[in-house]
Amino acid sequence: MKSEIGSLPVVLLVFLAFTSSCRYQPSANDWDTPKTLFVQVVSNDSALPQAGGVVSRTIREEFLRRGTFRLVRSENDAEFLLRVKIGEFTKSPEVFRSQDTLLAAGFALRVGAYVTLYSSGSKTSIFEDRLVQADASSLKPKLTSQARDRQSTAAIARELGLKIATQVSNHSW
Repeated sequence: MKSEIGSLPVVLLVFLAFTSSCRYQPSANDWDTPKTLFVQVVSNDSALPQAGGVVSRTIREEFLRRGTFRLVRSENDAEFLLRVKIGEFTKSPEVFRSQDTLLAAGFALRVGAYVTLYSSGSKTSIFEDRLVQADASSLKPKLTSQARDRQSTAAIARELGLKIATQVSNHSW
């Protein structure tokens, strides 16, 4: 009898912890329905080839996956407008061992984009020219071969798109 009474508070505590922890919601806003968003074509003023399309597609896919915004096809139908301008891209040699020469090095890649979010209804900017950056490395498979930039540039563009979508979704409204 005594062991049954002793386990009752534990069972109640576990039950309360389980039921209270189920209220997590993945978005930072408290809207009942998702707001509409128009993502403008991503402009690419950097030397990173074809990054605009990858970043744009990644942003749209992430918003669709999260459900924080409902994407629309026209600026006129949107409550918010998102503008992204890729402006910075650097590629610098990266050495991993003390015996490496510049020929054996890989490259450290960094890309940055300026993100602006406008409210269509109030015609104001929620944030403007916020810098979002992503990093990647490209390594040479052998000493005599070239580094594979194509895979790393696609990966860095995708990472940049994910970071931009996260910045917009997690903005404190």
